[in-house]
Amino acid sequence: MDMERRLAALMAGDVVGYSALMGVSEADTLARLARVREVVRDRVEERAGRIFSQAGDGYLAEFPSPVSAVRAGFDIQRDLASLRRHDSGVLELRIGVHLADVVVDGDDLLGDGVNIAARVEGQAAPGSVALTQAVFDQVKRIAQLTFEEIGEVALKNISEPVRLYRVVDEIENHSYITGTLAAPEAERPDGPEAQDSNSIAVLPFANMSNDPEQDYLADGMCEDLITGLAKFKDLFVVSRNASFAYRDRNADPRAVGRELGVTYCLEGSVRKLGSRIRITGQLISTRNGEHVWADRHDCSLDDLFDVQDEIVGSIVSTVVGRMELDAAASARRKKPKDMAAYDCLMRGLEHHRLGGVTQTHAEQAVAWFDRALEKDPEYGRAHAWRACSLATLWEWTSDQKHFNGCLAASKRGIELDDNDAECHRIAGSICLSMREFDRAAYHFQRALELNPNHAYIVGRTGELHVFLGEGEKALELQRRAKKLDPFLPEYCRELEAVANYVLERYQETTAVVAQLPRLTRRAAAYNVAATLHLGDSEKIARAVEALLRIDPAFAIAKFLAGEFYRDAVYKDRLVGDLAQAGLPE
Repeated sequence: MDMERRLAALMAGDVVGYSALMGVSEADTLARLARVREVVRDRVEERAGRIFSQAGDGYLAEFPSPVSAVRAGFDIQRDLASLRRHDSGVLELRIGVHLADVVVDGDDLLGDGVNIAARVEGQAAPGSVALTQAVFDQVKRIAQLTFEEIGEVALKNISEPVRLYRVVDEIENHSYITGTLAAPEAERPDGPEAQDSNSIAVLPFANMSNDPEQDYLADGMCEDLITGLAKFKDLFVVSRNASFAYRDRNADPRAVGRELGVTYCLEGSVRKLGSRIRITGQLISTRNGEHVWADRHDCSLDDLFDVQDEIVGSIVSTVVGRMELDAAASARRKKPKDMAAYDCLMRGLEHHRLGGVTQTHAEQAVAWFDRALEKDPEYGRAHAWRACSLATLWEWTSDQKHFNGCLAASKRGIELDDNDAECHRIAGSICLSMREFDRAAYHFQRALELNPNHAYIVGRTGELHVFLGEGEKALELQRRAKKLDPFLPEYCRELEAVANYVLERYQETTAVVAQLPRLTRRAAAYNVAATLHLGDSEKIARAVEALLRIDPAFAIAKFLAGEFYRDAVYKDRLVGDLAQAGLPE
Protein backbone atom coordinates (compact mmCIF):
# COMPACT_ATOMS: atom_id res chain seq x y z
CA MET A 1 0.00 0.00 0.00
CA ASP A 2 1.40 3.39 -1.07
CA MET A 3 2.05 5.89 1.67
CA GLU A 4 0.33 9.26 1.48
CA ARG A 5 2.86 12.05 0.95
CA ARG A 6 2.66 15.83 0.60
CA LEU A 7 4.86 18.89 0.47
CA ALA A 8 4.77 20.79 3.77
CA ALA A 9 6.32 23.87 5.35
CA LEU A 10 7.52 22.67 8.74
CA MET A 11 8.34 24.63 11.87
CA ALA A 12 10.19 23.18 14.86
CA GLY A 13 10.45 25.06 18.17
CA ASP A 14 12.26 24.36 21.41
CA VAL A 15 12.74 26.26 24.68
CA VAL A 16 16.28 27.45 25.42
CA GLY A 17 17.81 25.93 28.59
CA TYR A 18 14.62 24.10 29.58
CA SER A 19 16.25 21.25 31.51
CA ALA A 20 18.32 23.63 33.64
CA LEU A 21 15.26 25.76 34.39
CA MET A 22 13.27 22.68 35.43
CA GLY A 23 16.08 21.79 37.81
CA VAL A 24 15.70 25.17 39.51
CA SER A 25 11.91 25.29 39.76
CA GLU A 26 9.53 22.90 38.02
CA ALA A 27 6.33 24.75 38.96
CA ASP A 28 7.61 28.16 37.83
CA THR A 29 9.07 26.79 34.59
CA LEU A 30 5.87 24.93 33.68
CA ALA A 31 3.83 28.09 34.26
CA ARG A 32 6.16 30.04 31.97
CA LEU A 33 6.03 27.24 29.38
CA ALA A 34 2.22 27.46 29.34
CA ARG A 35 2.49 31.16 28.46
CA VAL A 36 4.89 30.43 25.59
CA ARG A 37 2.63 27.68 24.27
CA GLU A 38 -0.30 30.11 24.22
CA VAL A 39 1.68 32.57 22.07
CA VAL A 40 2.81 29.78 19.74
CA ARG A 41 -0.71 28.35 19.37
CA ASP A 42 -2.26 31.75 18.58
CA ARG A 43 0.34 32.69 15.98
CA VAL A 44 0.34 29.25 14.32
CA GLU A 45 -3.46 29.29 14.00
CA GLU A 46 -3.42 32.89 12.78
CA ARG A 47 -1.27 31.78 9.82
CA ALA A 48 -3.51 28.77 9.09
CA GLY A 49 -0.99 26.30 10.52
CA ARG A 50 -1.46 23.39 12.92
CA ILE A 51 0.68 21.89 15.67
CA PHE A 52 0.93 18.18 14.94
CA SER A 53 3.40 17.19 17.66
CA GLN A 54 4.09 18.61 21.11
CA ALA A 55 6.33 17.00 23.71
CA GLY A 56 7.94 18.58 26.74
CA ASP A 57 9.30 21.98 25.78
CA GLY A 58 9.22 21.37 22.02
CA TYR A 59 6.65 21.37 19.23
CA LEU A 60 6.33 20.70 15.48
CA ALA A 61 3.90 22.62 13.27
CA GLU A 62 2.79 22.42 9.64
CA PHE A 63 1.82 25.39 7.43
CA PRO A 64 0.19 25.73 4.01
CA SER A 65 3.11 27.78 2.66
CA PRO A 66 6.72 28.69 3.54
CA VAL A 67 5.73 32.37 3.80
CA SER A 68 3.10 31.52 6.42
CA ALA A 69 5.60 29.46 8.41
CA VAL A 70 8.35 32.09 8.40
CA ARG A 71 5.98 34.95 9.19
CA ALA A 72 4.49 32.92 12.06
CA GLY A 73 7.97 32.20 13.43
CA PHE A 74 8.89 35.87 13.23
CA ASP A 75 5.63 36.89 14.94
CA ILE A 76 6.17 34.36 17.73
CA GLN A 77 9.67 35.66 18.47
CA ARG A 78 8.49 39.27 18.28
CA ASP A 79 5.63 38.59 20.70
CA LEU A 80 7.93 36.85 23.18
CA ALA A 81 10.46 39.69 22.95
CA SER A 82 7.65 42.15 23.68
CA LEU A 83 6.60 40.13 26.75
CA ARG A 84 10.19 40.09 28.00
CA ARG A 85 10.15 43.89 28.09
CA HIS A 86 7.79 43.59 31.05
CA ASP A 87 8.91 40.20 32.41
CA SER A 88 12.53 39.15 31.99
CA GLY A 89 11.60 35.61 32.96
CA VAL A 90 9.64 34.87 29.78
CA LEU A 91 11.19 31.80 28.15
CA GLU A 92 13.16 32.03 24.91
CA LEU A 93 12.61 29.80 21.90
CA ARG A 94 14.75 28.59 19.06
CA ILE A 95 12.74 28.12 15.83
CA GLY A 96 13.68 26.29 12.64
CA VAL A 97 11.74 26.18 9.35
CA HIS A 98 12.14 23.72 6.47
CA LEU A 99 10.22 22.81 3.30
CA ALA A 100 10.05 19.10 2.55
CA ASP A 101 8.13 16.15 1.21
CA VAL A 102 6.68 14.31 4.22
CA VAL A 103 4.86 11.07 4.96
CA VAL A 104 1.34 11.46 6.38
CA ASP A 105 0.50 9.13 9.28
CA GLY A 106 -2.94 10.14 10.53
CA ASP A 107 -2.49 13.53 12.15
CA ASP A 108 1.27 13.03 12.37
CA LEU A 109 3.98 13.81 9.78
CA LEU A 110 7.10 11.69 9.36
CA GLY A 111 10.26 11.56 7.30
CA ASP A 112 13.69 13.15 6.86
CA GLY A 113 12.09 16.55 6.33
CA VAL A 114 10.71 16.57 9.86
CA ASN A 115 14.12 15.55 11.23
CA ILE A 116 15.85 18.32 9.25
CA ALA A 117 13.42 20.93 10.62
CA ALA A 118 14.31 19.82 14.16
CA ARG A 119 18.04 19.95 13.37
CA VAL A 120 17.69 23.45 11.87
CA GLU A 121 15.95 24.63 15.04
CA GLY A 122 19.01 23.49 16.98
CA GLN A 123 21.19 25.81 14.84
CA ALA A 124 19.06 28.88 15.58
CA ALA A 125 20.28 31.41 18.11
CA PRO A 126 18.03 31.96 21.15
CA GLY A 127 15.10 34.17 20.20
CA SER A 128 15.65 33.75 16.44
CA VAL A 129 14.26 31.91 13.41
CA ALA A 130 16.56 29.85 11.16
CA LEU A 131 15.47 28.51 7.77
CA THR A 132 16.87 26.34 5.02
CA GLN A 133 17.77 27.39 1.48
CA ALA A 134 14.60 25.70 0.20
CA VAL A 135 12.48 27.98 2.38
CA PHE A 136 14.55 31.10 1.71
CA ASP A 137 14.16 30.74 -2.07
CA GLN A 138 10.38 30.72 -1.63
CA VAL A 139 10.04 33.60 0.83
CA LYS A 140 12.84 36.05 0.02
CA ARG A 141 10.77 38.17 -2.37
CA ILE A 142 7.44 38.24 -0.59
CA ALA A 143 7.82 37.70 3.17
CA GLN A 144 8.69 41.39 3.79
CA LEU A 145 11.55 40.35 6.09
CA THR A 146 15.30 40.84 6.03
CA PHE A 147 17.67 37.88 6.33
CA GLU A 148 21.29 37.08 7.11
CA GLU A 149 23.10 34.10 5.63
CA ILE A 150 24.41 31.71 8.28
CA GLY A 151 26.24 29.53 5.75
CA GLU A 152 26.47 25.80 5.09
CA VAL A 153 26.00 23.73 8.23
CA ALA A 154 26.51 20.00 8.80
CA LEU A 155 23.40 18.66 10.53
CA LYS A 156 23.49 15.53 12.68
CA ASN A 157 22.58 12.35 10.77
CA ILE A 158 22.01 14.35 7.54
CA SER A 159 24.37 13.26 4.75
CA GLU A 160 24.84 16.64 3.00
CA PRO A 161 25.44 20.10 4.51
CA VAL A 162 22.49 22.48 4.43
CA ARG A 163 22.69 26.22 3.75
CA LEU A 164 20.86 28.20 6.43
CA TYR A 165 19.58 31.76 6.83
CA ARG A 166 18.47 33.77 9.85
CA VAL A 167 15.51 36.17 9.97
CA VAL A 168 16.85 39.58 10.98
CA ASP A 169 13.92 41.99 11.00
CA GLU A 170 10.89 43.27 9.18
CA ILE A 171 11.36 45.40 6.08
CA GLU A 172 10.25 48.93 6.85
CA ASN A 173 9.96 52.21 5.01
CA HIS A 174 13.52 53.33 5.85
CA SER A 175 14.46 51.75 2.50
CA TYR A 176 12.60 54.47 0.61
CA ILE A 177 15.84 55.76 -0.95
CA THR A 178 16.83 52.43 -2.39
CA GLY A 179 13.59 51.02 -3.72
CA THR A 180 14.85 47.53 -2.88
CA LEU A 181 11.89 46.19 -1.00
CA ALA A 182 10.64 42.81 -2.13
CA ALA A 183 7.21 42.60 -3.67
CA PRO A 184 4.52 41.62 -1.17
CA GLU A 185 2.13 38.77 -1.59
CA ALA A 186 -0.49 39.71 -4.16
CA GLU A 187 -3.68 41.16 -2.79
CA ARG A 188 -6.82 41.46 -4.77
CA PRO A 189 -7.68 45.10 -5.30
CA ASP A 190 -11.14 46.08 -4.20
CA GLY A 191 -12.94 46.56 -7.48
CA PRO A 192 -10.64 48.89 -9.46
CA GLU A 193 -12.50 51.30 -11.67
CA ALA A 194 -12.46 50.47 -15.36
CA GLN A 195 -9.81 52.57 -17.07
CA ASP A 196 -9.96 54.32 -20.41
CA SER A 197 -9.48 52.35 -23.60
CA ASN A 198 -5.81 53.31 -23.68
CA SER A 199 -4.89 51.39 -20.51
CA ILE A 200 -2.43 48.50 -20.42
CA ALA A 201 -0.67 46.03 -18.14
CA VAL A 202 2.66 44.49 -19.19
CA LEU A 203 2.78 40.97 -17.75
CA PRO A 204 6.11 39.32 -16.82
CA PHE A 205 7.89 38.04 -19.91
CA ALA A 206 8.66 34.32 -19.96
CA ASN A 207 12.26 33.15 -20.04
CA MET A 208 12.40 30.55 -22.82
CA SER A 209 16.14 29.91 -22.55
CA ASN A 210 15.87 26.89 -20.22
CA ASP A 211 18.34 28.72 -18.02
CA PRO A 212 17.04 30.25 -14.77
CA GLU A 213 20.06 32.56 -14.82
CA GLN A 214 18.43 34.38 -17.76
CA ASP A 215 15.34 35.37 -15.74
CA TYR A 216 16.94 38.76 -15.17
CA LEU A 217 16.89 39.45 -18.92
CA ALA A 218 13.18 38.65 -19.27
CA ASP A 219 12.37 40.76 -16.20
CA GLY A 220 14.51 43.60 -17.49
CA MET A 221 12.76 43.55 -20.86
CA CYS A 222 9.37 43.71 -19.14
CA GLU A 223 10.41 46.57 -16.88
CA ASP A 224 11.90 48.57 -19.74
CA LEU A 225 8.68 48.22 -21.71
CA ILE A 226 6.67 49.41 -18.69
CA THR A 227 9.01 52.39 -18.32
CA GLY A 228 8.94 53.18 -22.04
CA LEU A 229 5.15 53.02 -22.25
CA ALA A 230 4.70 55.04 -19.06
CA LYS A 231 6.45 57.99 -20.71
CA PHE A 232 3.46 58.51 -22.97
CA LYS A 233 0.96 60.68 -21.10
CA ASP A 234 -1.90 59.39 -23.27
CA LEU A 235 -1.44 55.88 -21.84
CA PHE A 236 -2.44 54.51 -18.45
CA VAL A 237 0.19 51.88 -17.56
CA VAL A 238 -0.04 49.86 -14.35
CA SER A 239 3.17 49.57 -12.36
CA ARG A 240 5.76 46.81 -12.26
CA ASN A 241 4.58 45.78 -8.80
CA ALA A 242 1.02 45.16 -10.03
CA SER A 243 2.17 43.42 -13.21
CA PHE A 244 4.66 41.12 -11.50
CA ALA A 245 2.00 39.88 -9.11
CA TYR A 246 0.98 37.68 -12.08
CA ARG A 247 4.34 35.95 -12.38
CA ASP A 248 3.93 32.18 -12.92
CA ARG A 249 0.13 32.45 -12.67
CA ASN A 250 -0.78 31.78 -16.33
CA ALA A 251 -3.56 34.33 -15.87
CA ASP A 252 -6.46 34.72 -18.29
CA PRO A 253 -6.14 38.18 -19.93
CA ARG A 254 -9.82 38.80 -19.28
CA ALA A 255 -9.26 38.19 -15.56
CA VAL A 256 -6.28 40.56 -15.64
CA GLY A 257 -8.53 43.20 -17.19
CA ARG A 258 -11.13 42.80 -14.46
CA GLU A 259 -8.61 42.78 -11.62
CA LEU A 260 -6.39 45.65 -12.78
CA GLY A 261 -9.00 47.68 -14.66
CA VAL A 262 -7.13 47.69 -17.98
CA THR A 263 -8.29 47.22 -21.55
CA TYR A 264 -5.14 45.59 -22.89
CA CYS A 265 -2.39 43.37 -21.59
CA LEU A 266 0.94 42.62 -23.19
CA GLU A 267 2.44 39.13 -22.94
CA GLY A 268 5.78 38.05 -24.26
CA SER A 269 8.87 35.89 -24.03
CA VAL A 270 12.63 36.26 -24.31
CA ARG A 271 15.03 33.59 -25.56
CA LYS A 272 18.79 34.21 -25.46
CA LEU A 273 21.13 31.98 -27.47
CA GLY A 274 24.72 33.17 -27.28
CA SER A 275 24.81 36.76 -28.50
CA ARG A 276 21.40 36.48 -30.23
CA ILE A 277 18.02 37.26 -28.68
CA ARG A 278 14.49 36.40 -29.81
CA ILE A 279 11.70 38.55 -28.37
CA THR A 280 8.03 37.83 -28.92
CA GLY A 281 5.17 40.05 -27.87
CA GLN A 282 1.41 39.95 -28.21
CA LEU A 283 -1.15 42.55 -27.29
CA ILE A 284 -4.45 41.07 -26.11
CA SER A 285 -7.81 42.72 -25.56
CA THR A 286 -9.03 41.99 -22.03
CA ARG A 287 -12.63 42.54 -23.16
CA ASN A 288 -12.76 39.40 -25.31
CA GLY A 289 -9.33 37.77 -25.11
CA GLU A 290 -8.60 38.42 -28.80
CA HIS A 291 -5.11 39.15 -30.11
CA VAL A 292 -4.86 42.74 -31.30
CA TRP A 293 -1.22 42.63 -32.32
CA ALA A 294 1.66 40.18 -32.29
CA ASP A 295 5.24 40.29 -33.47
CA ARG A 296 8.59 38.55 -33.18
CA HIS A 297 12.01 40.11 -33.22
CA ASP A 298 15.35 38.36 -33.71
CA CYS A 299 18.36 40.51 -33.02
CA SER A 300 21.82 40.68 -31.54
CA LEU A 301 22.31 41.97 -28.02
CA ASP A 302 23.69 45.23 -29.47
CA ASP A 303 20.35 45.90 -31.20
CA LEU A 304 18.23 45.27 -28.13
CA PHE A 305 17.34 48.90 -27.42
CA ASP A 306 16.20 49.51 -31.00
CA VAL A 307 13.93 46.46 -30.83
CA GLN A 308 12.43 47.66 -27.56
CA ASP A 309 11.68 51.02 -29.16
CA GLU A 310 9.95 49.25 -32.06
CA ILE A 311 7.78 47.21 -29.68
CA VAL A 312 6.82 50.28 -27.66
CA GLY A 313 6.02 52.17 -30.83
CA SER A 314 3.87 49.33 -32.18
CA ILE A 315 1.82 49.01 -29.00
CA VAL A 316 1.28 52.73 -28.64
CA SER A 317 0.21 52.96 -32.28
CA THR A 318 -2.30 50.15 -31.75
CA VAL A 319 -3.71 51.37 -28.45
CA VAL A 320 -3.74 55.11 -28.93
CA GLY A 321 -4.23 55.04 -32.69
CA ARG A 322 -1.41 57.33 -33.56
CA MET A 323 2.02 58.38 -32.37
CA GLU A 324 3.80 61.53 -33.41
CA LEU A 325 7.41 61.29 -34.47
CA ASP A 326 8.55 63.46 -31.61
CA ALA A 327 6.72 61.19 -29.13
CA ALA A 328 8.49 58.18 -30.60
CA ALA A 329 11.79 59.97 -30.17
CA SER A 330 11.02 60.80 -26.54
CA ALA A 331 10.47 57.12 -25.75
CA ARG A 332 14.07 56.36 -26.61
CA ARG A 333 16.39 56.31 -23.65
CA LYS A 334 20.07 57.05 -23.66
CA LYS A 335 21.86 53.89 -24.80
CA PRO A 336 25.01 52.51 -23.23
CA LYS A 337 28.00 52.30 -25.55
CA ASP A 338 28.55 48.62 -24.78
CA MET A 339 25.48 46.35 -24.59
CA ALA A 340 27.40 44.07 -22.24
CA ALA A 341 27.05 46.94 -19.75
CA TYR A 342 23.27 46.61 -20.05
CA ASP A 343 23.54 42.88 -19.35
CA CYS A 344 25.51 43.63 -16.16
CA LEU A 345 22.96 46.28 -15.18
CA MET A 346 20.09 43.79 -15.46
CA ARG A 347 22.00 41.27 -13.33
CA GLY A 348 22.70 43.96 -10.77
CA LEU A 349 19.03 44.93 -10.58
CA GLU A 350 18.10 41.31 -9.88
CA HIS A 351 20.33 41.40 -6.78
CA HIS A 352 19.37 44.98 -5.90
CA ARG A 353 15.71 44.05 -5.49
CA LEU A 354 16.80 41.62 -2.78
CA GLY A 355 19.36 44.03 -1.30
CA GLY A 356 16.94 44.92 1.45
CA VAL A 357 16.51 41.21 2.19
CA THR A 358 20.16 40.21 2.68
CA GLN A 359 23.36 42.24 2.86
CA THR A 360 25.02 39.75 0.51
CA HIS A 361 22.59 40.65 -2.28
CA ALA A 362 23.30 44.36 -1.77
CA GLU A 363 27.04 43.69 -2.08
CA GLN A 364 26.53 41.59 -5.20
CA ALA A 365 24.38 44.33 -6.75
CA VAL A 366 27.16 46.89 -6.28
CA ALA A 367 29.64 44.46 -7.82
CA TRP A 368 27.48 44.01 -10.94
CA PHE A 369 26.93 47.77 -11.32
CA ASP A 370 30.69 48.26 -10.99
CA ARG A 371 31.18 45.76 -13.83
CA ALA A 372 28.65 47.65 -15.95
CA LEU A 373 30.58 50.87 -15.39
CA GLU A 374 33.88 49.19 -16.20
CA LYS A 375 32.40 48.42 -19.62
CA ASP A 376 30.76 51.84 -20.03
CA PRO A 377 31.90 54.51 -17.52
CA GLU A 378 29.38 56.99 -18.95
CA TYR A 379 26.29 54.82 -18.40
CA GLY A 380 24.19 57.19 -16.27
CA ARG A 381 21.55 54.64 -15.35
CA ALA A 382 24.19 52.29 -13.91
CA HIS A 383 25.59 55.12 -11.77
CA ALA A 384 22.08 55.84 -10.44
CA TRP A 385 21.34 52.23 -9.49
CA ARG A 386 24.80 51.91 -7.98
CA ALA A 387 23.85 54.85 -5.75
CA CYS A 388 20.74 52.92 -4.70
CA SER A 389 22.67 49.81 -3.76
CA LEU A 390 25.29 51.79 -1.85
CA ALA A 391 22.44 53.40 0.11
CA THR A 392 21.22 49.90 0.93
CA LEU A 393 24.69 48.92 2.15
CA TRP A 394 24.80 52.07 4.26
CA GLU A 395 21.54 50.98 5.91
CA TRP A 396 23.03 47.54 6.63
CA THR A 397 26.45 48.72 7.87
CA SER A 398 26.17 52.44 8.84
CA ASP A 399 29.56 52.81 7.09
CA GLN A 400 29.86 56.46 5.98
CA LYS A 401 31.93 55.49 2.93
CA HIS A 402 28.86 53.82 1.43
CA PHE A 403 26.74 56.95 1.87
CA ASN A 404 29.51 59.14 0.43
CA GLY A 405 29.73 56.78 -2.53
CA CYS A 406 25.95 56.94 -2.89
CA LEU A 407 26.07 60.76 -3.14
CA ALA A 408 28.87 60.71 -5.70
CA ALA A 409 27.22 58.03 -7.85
CA SER A 410 23.86 59.80 -7.81
CA LYS A 411 25.44 63.10 -8.85
CA ARG A 412 27.35 61.39 -11.66
CA GLY A 413 24.20 59.66 -12.91
CA ILE A 414 22.41 63.02 -13.26
CA GLU A 415 25.43 64.56 -15.02
CA LEU A 416 25.51 61.77 -17.58
CA ASP A 417 21.77 61.31 -18.17
CA ASP A 418 19.58 64.19 -17.11
CA ASN A 419 16.61 62.60 -18.94
CA ASP A 420 16.40 59.44 -16.82
CA ALA A 421 13.48 59.55 -14.37
CA GLU A 422 15.03 57.04 -11.96
CA CYS A 423 18.24 59.10 -11.75
CA HIS A 424 16.17 62.04 -10.56
CA ARG A 425 13.96 59.96 -8.24
CA ILE A 426 17.02 58.54 -6.51
CA ALA A 427 18.65 61.98 -6.26
CA GLY A 428 15.41 63.38 -4.82
CA SER A 429 15.23 60.72 -2.12
CA ILE A 430 18.86 61.27 -1.16
CA CYS A 431 18.34 65.04 -0.94
CA LEU A 432 15.24 64.51 1.19
CA SER A 433 17.17 62.30 3.62
CA MET A 434 19.69 65.16 3.93
CA ARG A 435 16.83 67.67 4.42
CA GLU A 436 17.80 69.58 1.28
CA PHE A 437 14.16 70.22 0.46
CA ASP A 438 14.49 72.56 -2.53
CA ARG A 439 16.88 70.21 -4.34
CA ALA A 440 14.66 67.24 -3.47
CA ALA A 441 11.60 69.03 -4.88
CA TYR A 442 13.46 69.80 -8.11
CA HIS A 443 14.54 66.20 -8.68
CA PHE A 444 11.12 64.70 -7.82
CA GLN A 445 9.37 67.15 -10.14
CA ARG A 446 11.82 66.36 -12.92
CA ALA A 447 11.26 62.63 -12.38
CA LEU A 448 7.49 63.11 -12.66
CA GLU A 449 7.88 65.12 -15.86
CA LEU A 450 9.99 62.36 -17.38
CA ASN A 451 7.77 59.47 -16.25
CA PRO A 452 4.34 60.57 -14.96
CA ASN A 453 2.93 57.01 -14.82
CA HIS A 454 5.54 55.41 -12.55
CA ALA A 455 3.66 54.51 -9.34
CA TYR A 456 6.78 54.40 -7.16
CA ILE A 457 7.94 57.83 -8.36
CA VAL A 458 4.46 59.26 -7.79
CA GLY A 459 4.30 57.75 -4.28
CA ARG A 460 7.75 58.94 -3.25
CA THR A 461 6.91 62.43 -4.51
CA GLY A 462 3.91 62.26 -2.20
CA GLU A 463 6.26 61.60 0.70
CA LEU A 464 8.18 64.76 -0.15
CA HIS A 465 4.98 66.80 0.14
CA VAL A 466 4.15 65.14 3.46
CA PHE A 467 7.42 66.39 4.90
CA LEU A 468 6.86 69.82 3.37
CA GLY A 469 3.61 69.94 5.35
CA GLU A 470 1.49 69.84 2.16
CA GLY A 471 -0.91 67.09 3.18
CA GLU A 472 -3.54 67.69 0.49
CA LYS A 473 -0.95 67.48 -2.29
CA ALA A 474 0.47 64.34 -0.71
CA LEU A 475 -3.00 62.73 -0.64
CA GLU A 476 -3.59 63.67 -4.27
CA LEU A 477 -0.36 61.94 -5.29
CA GLN A 478 -1.13 58.95 -3.08
CA ARG A 479 -4.52 58.45 -4.74
CA ARG A 480 -2.83 58.66 -8.12
CA ALA A 481 -0.19 56.10 -7.10
CA LYS A 482 -2.91 53.70 -5.87
CA LYS A 483 -4.74 54.08 -9.18
CA LEU A 484 -1.56 53.26 -11.09
CA ASP A 485 -0.79 50.32 -8.81
CA PRO A 486 -3.70 48.39 -7.24
CA PHE A 487 -1.08 46.23 -5.48
CA LEU A 488 0.67 49.20 -3.88
CA PRO A 489 2.57 47.76 -0.87
CA GLU A 490 2.15 48.94 2.71
CA TYR A 491 5.36 50.97 2.77
CA CYS A 492 3.73 53.26 0.19
CA ARG A 493 0.12 53.00 1.36
CA GLU A 494 1.07 54.09 4.88
CA LEU A 495 1.84 57.57 3.52
CA GLU A 496 -1.89 58.22 3.28
CA ALA A 497 -2.10 57.85 7.06
CA VAL A 498 0.87 60.17 7.57
CA ALA A 499 -0.65 62.82 5.29
CA ASN A 500 -3.93 62.71 7.22
CA TYR A 501 -2.01 63.13 10.48
CA VAL A 502 -0.25 66.19 9.07
CA LEU A 503 -3.71 67.59 8.22
CA GLU A 504 -4.89 66.83 11.77
CA ARG A 505 -7.48 64.39 10.44
CA TYR A 506 -6.97 61.87 13.20
CA GLN A 507 -10.06 59.73 12.57
CA GLU A 508 -9.04 59.35 8.93
CA THR A 509 -5.50 58.45 10.01
CA THR A 510 -6.67 55.55 12.15
CA ALA A 511 -9.11 54.43 9.45
CA VAL A 512 -6.32 54.19 6.86
CA VAL A 513 -4.11 52.24 9.28
CA ALA A 514 -6.96 49.81 10.02
CA GLN A 515 -7.25 49.02 6.30
CA LEU A 516 -3.59 48.10 5.82
CA PRO A 517 -3.15 44.35 5.19
CA ARG A 518 0.04 44.48 7.29
CA LEU A 519 0.70 46.98 10.07
CA THR A 520 4.08 48.62 9.55
CA ARG A 521 6.17 50.27 12.25
CA ARG A 522 5.61 53.70 10.77
CA ALA A 523 1.85 53.26 10.41
CA ALA A 524 1.66 51.91 13.98
CA ALA A 525 3.53 54.97 15.34
CA TYR A 526 1.24 57.44 13.58
CA ASN A 527 -1.74 55.39 14.70
CA VAL A 528 -0.65 55.89 18.32
CA ALA A 529 -0.25 59.63 17.79
CA ALA A 530 -3.63 59.98 16.06
CA THR A 531 -5.48 57.76 18.55
CA LEU A 532 -4.25 59.98 21.39
CA HIS A 533 -6.31 62.85 19.96
CA LEU A 534 -9.47 60.71 19.88
CA GLY A 535 -9.47 60.39 23.67
CA ASP A 536 -10.20 56.67 24.11
CA SER A 537 -7.75 55.32 26.70
CA GLU A 538 -8.40 51.68 25.81
CA LYS A 539 -7.72 52.30 22.11
CA ILE A 540 -4.58 54.24 22.97
CA ALA A 541 -3.31 51.30 25.04
CA ARG A 542 -4.06 48.86 22.21
CA ALA A 543 -2.32 51.11 19.68
CA VAL A 544 0.78 51.32 21.88
CA GLU A 545 0.74 47.56 22.39
CA ALA A 546 0.54 46.98 18.62
CA LEU A 547 3.52 49.28 18.01
CA LEU A 548 5.66 47.64 20.71
CA ARG A 549 4.77 44.21 19.36
CA ILE A 550 6.30 45.28 16.03
CA ASP A 551 9.27 47.06 17.60
CA PRO A 552 9.83 46.15 21.28
CA ALA A 553 12.79 48.57 21.38
CA PHE A 554 10.87 51.51 19.92
CA ALA A 555 12.28 54.90 20.91
CA ILE A 556 10.85 58.26 19.83
CA ALA A 557 14.21 59.84 18.99
CA LYS A 558 15.26 56.93 16.79
CA PHE A 559 11.92 56.94 14.96
CA LEU A 560 11.99 60.71 14.37
CA ALA A 561 15.41 60.43 12.73
CA GLY A 562 13.65 59.06 9.65
CA GLU A 563 10.82 61.64 9.57
CA PHE A 564 12.25 64.55 7.59
CA TYR A 565 9.84 67.41 8.33
CA ARG A 566 10.90 70.86 7.14
CA ASP A 567 8.70 72.67 9.66
CA ALA A 568 9.42 71.76 13.28
CA VAL A 569 5.75 72.19 14.20
CA TYR A 570 4.88 68.78 12.74
CA LYS A 571 7.84 67.05 14.35
CA ASP A 572 7.12 68.66 17.71
CA ARG A 573 3.47 67.62 17.59
CA LEU A 574 4.45 64.02 16.76
CA VAL A 575 7.04 63.91 19.56
CA GLY A 576 4.53 65.28 22.04
CA ASP A 577 1.80 62.84 21.03
CA LEU A 578 4.07 59.79 21.21
CA ALA A 579 5.51 60.86 24.56
CA GLN A 580 2.06 61.56 26.00
CA ALA A 581 1.00 58.06 24.93
CA GLY A 582 3.75 56.71 27.17
CA LEU A 583 6.37 55.71 24.61
CA PRO A 584 10.03 56.05 25.65
CA GLU A 585 11.98 59.01 24.32
